[in-house]
Amino acid sequence: MTTSSNSSLSDVEPSKTPKNILLLAIGSMGDVLPFVNLGVGFRRHGHNVIIAANTRFRSFVEEKGFAFREVNWDMQHEWENTDAGSPFMFDFLKQGFQKSYSNSESVLNNVDFVVLGTGAAYMYPECLFRNVPAAYVCFYPWASSKSYTGAAYGRSFDSLQWLPFQLNVKIWKTIDQVATFWSDVGLLPIYNQRLKELGLPPAERLPWLPGGAFEKNQIPVIHALNRNLIQIQKNPLNPLEIQMDYPSLNIKEELKDFVPPHDLVEFLSRGRRPIYFGYGSMHSFSDAESRVLIWLEVMSLLPQNQRALFSDVGNIKMKELDDAIKSGRVFIIDHIPHSWLFPQTCCVVHHGGSGTTHSVVRAGVPSVVVPHFADQPWWASILHRLGVAPNTGIQANAITTDKLFSALLEVLSSEEIQEKAAKIGSKIKKEQKRSPVSKIVAYIEKYWEKTKWDVLTLDDEQQKVKVKDNWRQVNGNCYGNRMMNGNDDMQDVYL
Repeated sequence: MTTSSNSSLSDVEPSKTPKNILLLAIGSMGDVLPFVNLGVGFRRHGHNVIIAANTRFRSFVEEKGFAFREVNWDMQHEWENTDAGSPFMFDFLKQGFQKSYSNSESVLNNVDFVVLGTGAAYMYPECLFRNVPAAYVCFYPWASSKSYTGAAYGRSFDSLQWLPFQLNVKIWKTIDQVATFWSDVGLLPIYNQRLKELGLPPAERLPWLPGGAFEKNQIPVIHALNRNLIQIQKNPLNPLEIQMDYPSLNIKEELKDFVPPHDLVEFLSRGRRPIYFGYGSMHSFSDAESRVLIWLEVMSLLPQNQRALFSDVGNIKMKELDDAIKSGRVFIIDHIPHSWLFPQTCCVVHHGGSGTTHSVVRAGVPSVVVPHFADQPWWASILHRLGVAPNTGIQANAITTDKLFSALLEVLSSEEIQEKAAKIGSKIKKEQKRSPVSKIVAYIEKYWEKTKWDVLTLDDEQQKVKVKDNWRQVNGNCYGNRMMNGNDDMQDVYL
């Protein structure tokens, strides 16, 4: 079940056989939307597309014309009731694993290929047991390299800012080892319990970590990050681990069915470009009134001709908000495509999710980032490093009116920040004349053609033997042992 050689897929023609493709997205809208975009690409290539996610996304997926399958775990809801800032939310994650495994049969039934999202990597054994090939698409690097720190565990790119960069990275490589160890301690038992239930030998490492099954099995690992933001270092131990662009559609395709609200168009035409305030799926992590009150206080400190768009304010009733709306300074919006909206703003105040970050950068406008957890501090610091954000982010649990006002004032008064943002945005738009989605789809089709999987030729017993033999091969010489024993063969790659 591994690929037949260590070569890349450059000499392979994409498969043209229609398949049932399952796109498995676990998390928030930021996880589901790019997979809907991928679904558009696969459908365009003639495949039957099924998207599996939590039931809150059913209507969104079905409105796009895709079949939907429900995953039992509502990760976003449970985030809202968990210490989401903790690096090691093991109880929360273990319960999520178990809930997802409980209906895996209905999720993976009758599919030919599975694309696992960033938060769905733990479902890989379900694919392996059923002899269904898989690829992994992730929106940030898990581990540090010699050029950058990893995005996991809620840390920023340059967290230890008082240290020289190379020393900083070496420290984070060490922390990666410790974090990997604790991830294995915290999550590997429940993962191995599932392997046991499937009749498979235990793993020594979680599949997405260095030395895990993705690497040893050489399945496609696609880092879906625009190279203008960060360049991911190659992994010589898996030639199918590559970097491709974030899976957005081209702007014309994204907006083909969109009709902007008349009152919003009118508001945008009346004066200077507004500031956008909105935290996407993170809006439920904070009290709406407190959040909006800070935004209103910031607006009161800015020039009177500066206007704003407030997103995700819910049904709150505040006199201050009503007054700001009546004055024409603030307009309330709900779900408006970023590719249409952001280019008409002067700055975007956002949470730093991968999807929103890519949208803001492509729009060519500066950011002020208010990260909440996970990879968001990392993206905040990436934007600052590019010179398109005034700082490395204002942590959501420490935000104040003064901090947000100071950051916005710097953006609005800095021609350098605005020019850098416009330059990067222009470059990305030129590069994306061909949709990034099409390239990812073609790469996965090539992998299908090279592996020559044929699940129909194996009876149940043959399949189990094949899977077990492969699993032993994957785990028999796992880099996890070498990594934790202090060898540094991979130091410049992943440790």
